[in-house]
Amino acid sequence: MAQLGTVAPRTFDEADADALDLTPVRTYWQLARRRFLRNRLAVVGLVVLAMLIVASLVIPAMTGDAWRTALLAKVNAPPEVGVNADGSLAFAPLGYSDIGQNVLARLAKATGTSLSIGFAAVVIIVGLGVSIGSVAGYFGGWVDNVLMRFVDIVLSLPGLFIILALVSFWGGGSIWVIIVAIGITSWTLAARLVRAEFLRLREVDYVHAARALGASPFRIMLRHMLPPAMAPIIVAATLGVADSVVIEAALSFLGFGISQPEASLGNMLTEARTYFFRNPMLVVWPGLVLVAIVMSASFLGDGLRDALDPRQR
Repeated sequence: MAQLGTVAPRTFDEADADALDLTPVRTYWQLARRRFLRNRLAVVGLVVLAMLIVASLVIPAMTGDAWRTALLAKVNAPPEVGVNADGSLAFAPLGYSDIGQNVLARLAKATGTSLSIGFAAVVIIVGLGVSIGSVAGYFGGWVDNVLMRFVDIVLSLPGLFIILALVSFWGGGSIWVIIVAIGITSWTLAARLVRAEFLRLREVDYVHAARALGASPFRIMLRHMLPPAMAPIIVAATLGVADSVVIEAALSFLGFGISQPEASLGNMLTEARTYFFRNPMLVVWPGLVLVAIVMSASFLGDGLRDALDPRQR
């Protein structure tokens, strides 16, 4: 009888571990981080936003007042990188504007201004939305009905026209006026999301236990209900940045936003529209940055929504 050959046992390698997904993950945030890193569009959005933020800080620091200095000798001049006749550095890889301003320096400054307005407005949006949504969701009943009808009233108003009226009444051109106007008219989505989460969380066992032990409503909302409800809040904040940047650009384009000599993406588009056919790049560059901010924030918000959802595996 022929002797049967022996088969060497197969070793367990990294490919098998990846196939079985046996990586030890213990905490909710580790799971969320893994799910987020697997979403390539979300990672790209985060990287692009980070690059824009760094550029908006570094380039104005390197170029000084070039973003608002008008050089009549270089009106609509082509890009240049080198040394001027007086020995100063000439760094304008995107050329010069219709009044001789360095387009790159002004674009970086405008990006920083628009992002600052977006992030500051989100603070107001999240603050109002979390406050109203958490109270409505925790107490329910007539409190919920009154607050949600107030939310419905705010939603029924034409948001852009209300912002235009507020900016016109308080005085256009001020960054803080624009931030407050955007914040107090854009918090309804965050309020609805937080209310939905609190309506679900107020029926869980540990909230009933905290209430039975005599914890105050404020402590229960702050310590036991708000942390599990952070996922929709973070998503609403991310998407709120994109919405706020677009609203600011629209206000500046209509003449109610940031005005000269300050720089924003909206007023750069406004200043360049009359030169669209003679120097179209003056419109293209701020338009591309605006699209990049909105798309990156949207991709980041979608990725955070999927990553922070505990039902995802």
